[in-house]
Amino acid sequence: MVSSFIVAETVRRQHVAGKSISLRNRRIKFYCLLLFVILCSLLVYVWTRIKVVQQGYELSRLTKETDDLVGQKSRFESEIASLKSPRRLEVIARDQLGMRLPQGDEIVLVEP
Repeated sequence: MVSSFIVAETVRRQHVAGKSISLRNRRIKFYCLLLFVILCSLLVYVWTRIKVVQQGYELSRLTKETDDLVGQKSRFESEIASLKSPRRLEVIARDQLGMRLPQGDEIVLVEP
């Protein structure tokens, strides 16, 4: 009778030990899953932060390039205006092309 009691007690302890191991294994799986989700979330957060910084650098570079191009456009417009000036064209026409202002009898009026 005593031996059957000891056997029953041992079986009960094994059953309880099996339950606690199963419970412990479930907790470990849950914490591993939770840790995995947290790590993935952190990786996504860090990745987005890095992308934001990269986009900021790209925006700064493009803004500087735009400012440089606007300045270059202004310089070109100024150069075009100076090249088209009537005084400069008159000097080129006289000196390089040998032109002169027309005399009074060289002017012909054309009627429509």
